[in-house]
Parts: sequence; structure tokens; C-alpha cells
Amino acid sequence: MKCLPIWFVLPMLLMVGCSKSLDSPTHVAAVPATLSAEVQKDAIQLGKSIAAETFSLLSSNLQTAIQQDGVSNALPFCSLAASPLTASMAGKHGVTIRRITHKPRNPAGRADITELAILNHFEAALTNTNSPPPLVTNFTASTATFFAPIILNNELCLKCHGEPGKDISSENVALIAHLYPQDEATGFKLGQLRGAWRIDIPLASLPRAR
Repeated sequence: MKCLPIWFVLPMLLMVGCSKSLDSPTHVAAVPATLSAEVQKDAIQLGKSIAAETFSLLSSNLQTAIQQDGVSNALPFCSLAASPLTASMAGKHGVTIRRITHKPRNPAGRADITELAILNHFEAALTNTNSPPPLVTNFTASTATFFAPIILNNELCLKCHGEPGKDISSENVALIAHLYPQDEATGFKLGQLRGAWRIDIPLASLPRAR
């Protein structure tokens, strides 16, 4: 279930609405003084690196689970192991890491109003030829917050996030309902926005922010 984020560099936050709303206002809260271009560049570079490393760890473990016993074995892995693995990466790098979404499987991943505005921006910028770039802003005076889109670009993703009864087998539909009673993370198609990485980076860890 290799859902690759697509990387480009955009060292500023575009606080815009969009025509394809994700069922929430597109308000973005006021933030402290704008980060310098140098600090934004450093934060995006570090954020991309951490997200890619975390994705690689999750993906390799997920692929192992699928190889051992199919998609039905991957779903319990996501339920039990994904969060601890993500937390281990956050501890390694001294940051906080979340995967946020407008349609959560795990309720802990549900985007708040500010995060929904980011997702709205990514969705509005997503086309067949123009994938949205990551961005960085600061919600507090001591932190740079990195966001990058997660796009469903592998058919294997649909085995867990596609259309029930079509992409998702009846067996796995039942398993999802058992593991995630509040699941909203189905009905996706290839090329759609699944959510985003959010990585909060202490400014003290960025050389040009000291």
C-alpha cells in the first residue's frame, strides 16, 4: 500500500480557499512573524527528509505484512504498529509527526480546522499535471510546521481505501469495520488526496533559525 507523497519546494504558506471544500471553513489562524526564506528552506528540506524516512519505514513494514498474509494482515498492522513506528521516528529526530486527513480511519488523524485549510489548499492545487508542493509555516514562535500532501498513486492503496465491494473485498470491509468502527477512509480513487504529513520542527534545531 505504497502511497507516495510527491515533493516540490514552496517556502511559504498560501492561505487560500478553494472551490472543492473538504466540508469545513478554509480559515487559517493568524501566525507569528513570518519565517525567513532561509529558515523556511531548511525546514522544508528537513521535513521532506523526515517524512520520506518515516514513509519508508512504514511502507517496508506494511509490505512485509502483506507478503506474509495479504491485505487482511496489513490492516491489523496499521491498527497496532503504525503509530508506534511513527512515534519512534519523531523521537529520533526530536519532532512531532502526524498524518492528518479529512477522512480518517483512526480518529486521531482527523484534521482540525486549520489543518483542513491546508488540505483544502492541497486539493485545490491537485491536478493531473500539477501535484501540490509541500509548505511550511509557524503556528508558534518556537516551531516551524511542515506540511506535505499524501496522494493515492498506487492501486494497492485502493485495497484498503477504495470502494467497498469493488476495490475492497467483503472480507476486508468486515475487518475494517471491526478494527475501525468509526472508519471514514474508503471511497477514494487513484490520484486523489488522502491527507498530509504534518511535522512540527523546533526552530532551535534549524541552524539558520538560531
